[in-house]
Amino acid sequence: MSADLIKHMAFHAVCAAVFIFVLNFYILKTELQSAVFWAIGFGVMAAGLAYQQSKRSGS
Repeated sequence: MSADLIKHMAFHAVCAAVFIFVLNFYILKTELQSAVFWAIGFGVMAAGLAYQQSKRSGS
């Protein structure tokens, strides 16, 4: 895995996690623990999708 791919995956993971955390905690008013768990889950899924897309496009 190249450094560019790791940066790409990390960027997607952080963006998804922040978005889901803000949505859950501030807009939907869920508890902190629930918002963090959802953010981690969506971050992992976003990193996985970024990895799959990078392999699919041949870059």
